[in-house]
Amino acid sequence: MSRQDKNIVLASGGTGGHIFPARALAEELNSRGFNVILMTDGRGEKYDDLFPNTEIRVVKAASPAIGGIFDKIGAVFSIAIGFLQSRRILKRLKPVAVIGFGGYPSMPPAAAAASLHIPLVLHEQNAVLGRVNKLLSGYAKIIATSFDNTESPDDDATAKMMYTGNPVRRAILPLYRKGYEGPGVTGPINILVLGGSQGAKVLSDVVPAALSALPDDLKARLHVTQQCRNEDLQSARDTYDQSNIDADLAAFFEDVADLLDACHLAITRSGASTLSEVTVAGRPALLVPYKHAMDDHQRKNGENAVARGAARLILQDDFVAPEVTRQLVFLLRHPDCLSVMAGAASSLGEIHAAEKLADLVSRFVPANSDNNKNGKAAA
Repeated sequence: MSRQDKNIVLASGGTGGHIFPARALAEELNSRGFNVILMTDGRGEKYDDLFPNTEIRVVKAASPAIGGIFDKIGAVFSIAIGFLQSRRILKRLKPVAVIGFGGYPSMPPAAAAASLHIPLVLHEQNAVLGRVNKLLSGYAKIIATSFDNTESPDDDATAKMMYTGNPVRRAILPLYRKGYEGPGVTGPINILVLGGSQGAKVLSDVVPAALSALPDDLKARLHVTQQCRNEDLQSARDTYDQSNIDADLAAFFEDVADLLDACHLAITRSGASTLSEVTVAGRPALLVPYKHAMDDHQRKNGENAVARGAARLILQDDFVAPEVTRQLVFLLRHPDCLSVMAGAASSLGEIHAAEKLADLVSRFVPANSDNNKNGKAAA
């Protein structure tokens, strides 16, 4: 097989919601013998550790959806420059396919692939087709989805959709169907609070106050692990200390798999990657969608989990300490409810998403290549 027949390009936005599924697919493709190249914006340079066997190419990009008129004009110019950069890179690499994971940094490489007639596969992490993927959908061969009912106003885009699930980090996969042991009526209660890749101020402000207002018998059983922004750490720590609540706080946790394994209830945003990991782990969740998420996709993600009985959801404007305390008292006093939610979450977990997505990509590998001879490519 030629070197070009082994090249696959992943085009991704720079936030965790786009990068984490791209990372999971890169691991799977590497295991199948492909050369994986990640194309993203300047934030990609910080992801070297996440993509140890992947070449990272940085191209210009920006979001025209934010800022004033001059920011928007500048973003369009950045995307145009990134498009030209991407065409040069793709002409040299000659990849068998380009996979776009959404976010404006994915647009230049994905659009360049379409202009060069390189097969384009899109992956949508959320329950609603994102703006960039919507713009590119007409050029895509396949749109892989994380939800089996992804919303799109375009019938042509819907016709291209194939459910794969959202690829998760390999460290999370062993938690699938491992089982959930609730806290019971007297045992320790482990609560995990995750605010996404940058933390969430509303969680740091509200959750410590809500937990501090719990009845004393519940507070005595708590162990809280909470992700906070650096600037919120001390305030949250002071609140927990004043209430004698056992709490571990940090701006970032490396051992998320272990923390999910140990937790009885997760309180999180409803970003796609977070939800995917929580459902693979089979953990009940209290979800707080980020209210400024584009197209309100976090709310729609969360509503999908709620409809299946896997989670409860509180909109950010309603996420105040008294309401959170009220819901937590009910859940912690009724551990059977947590167990039912855990079972529902586990039923939503998809551990083969990276393999399914890699199989779709493998359709575009030449029939006589080594990768199609090794039995791992899709039939």
